[in-house]
Amino acid sequence: MRHWIPMLLLACVLAVPAAANAQQPDNAELSSLYDADQQARADRANIDWNRVAREDAERRARVLALMREGAVRSAEDHFRAAMVFQHGSTLADYRIAHALATLASALDPERVNYRWLIAASWDRMTAQLQPQWYGTQFHGSDTGMFLYPVAEDAVDDAERARMGTPSLAEARANLVTMAASTGQTVRPDPPTIEALRRERAAAKAP
Repeated sequence: MRHWIPMLLLACVLAVPAAANAQQPDNAELSSLYDADQQARADRANIDWNRVAREDAERRARVLALMREGAVRSAEDHFRAAMVFQHGSTLADYRIAHALATLASALDPERVNYRWLIAASWDRMTAQLQPQWYGTQFHGSDTGMFLYPVAEDAVDDAERARMGTPSLAEARANLVTMAASTGQTVRPDPPTIEALRRERAAAKAP
C-alpha cells in the first residue's frame, strides 16, 4: 500500500542499511528488551501502568540508541524494535513502529507476525482521531472496553487475513476475551468516532 512508503523511507534513515544485513544474527540486547516489553504485559489484569510507562520509555530510548549505532540489522531485530515503539505513547512512536515493522516484513516477507504489526501500528496511528482500518485496537474507559471505531470500507476481510489480523466479525467477538483479560467489562454503548472526537475536545478544554 502506498501509505507505507513514507514509513519505509523513515525506517531506512533510522535503521542504517538494513537490507544489506538481512542475514545478520539477531541482536541479543534487542531480544532482551523485547522480552521485557512482553513480560511487562503478561498479567494484563494486574498491571501497574505507571511503572510500565516509565519502563517503556527507558526501553524506547535504548532501542533508539541501538538504531543510531546501526545495531538493528536482522528482520527480527526490526520487528522487536517495532514492538517496543508500538507500546509508545505518541504518534511519533507509532510512526517509528510502523516503519520498522514494514522494513522487517520487507526483509522477511513470509513472516505473518511482521505483517500483523504493520497493520496494528497503522491502526494505532490512525486511531488518534480517525477510524482504524484493520480492527486491532481496543480501548478502555470508565464504562468498559470497546473496539475502536473501524473504517469498514478501508480494507476488506481478505486483506485483513493477508495481514494476519482477524476478520472484523472475529475482532468484535474477541472484545469479550480482551475485556476479561484486563479485568474490564464490555462497554454497552461503544462510541462513534464523532463522539470520541467530542470527548477528547472536551477533555482538552480549559
